[in-house]
Amino acid sequence: MTTIVPQSLSENDQAILRRLEHQPGFFELAAGLFRDGNAWPTVAMMAAEIGLFVGGVWCAWQFSQAGEVIEALRWGFPALGMILMSFTIKFAFWPVMHINRLKRQVAELELRLTRSAR
Repeated sequence: MTTIVPQSLSENDQAILRRLEHQPGFFELAAGLFRDGNAWPTVAMMAAEIGLFVGGVWCAWQFSQAGEVIEALRWGFPALGMILMSFTIKFAFWPVMHINRLKRQVAELELRLTRSAR
């Protein structure tokens, strides 16, 4: 990859390039889900995920305390469904995190190409 001589860039461009060159870790990517225009749907989905998981754990506890088969089925199936739904919602955020990482890399590449063309 072509390197850019930092002296040829303005201070603003240097600051942008430094910010883009920093590769965020997992927790920074996860926190990035709660920024910009997608913050409120992410918060709503996380609240639903937490509610489903807590409800699933509660149903699983009731399942473990059941004395009869029909009672165990009454608590076991909802526990299974709620926990699976909570995992599905959680795993839906993984592609978004990777897309955000790719957007950062494309923006860095565009900046480098723009500046090297000068």
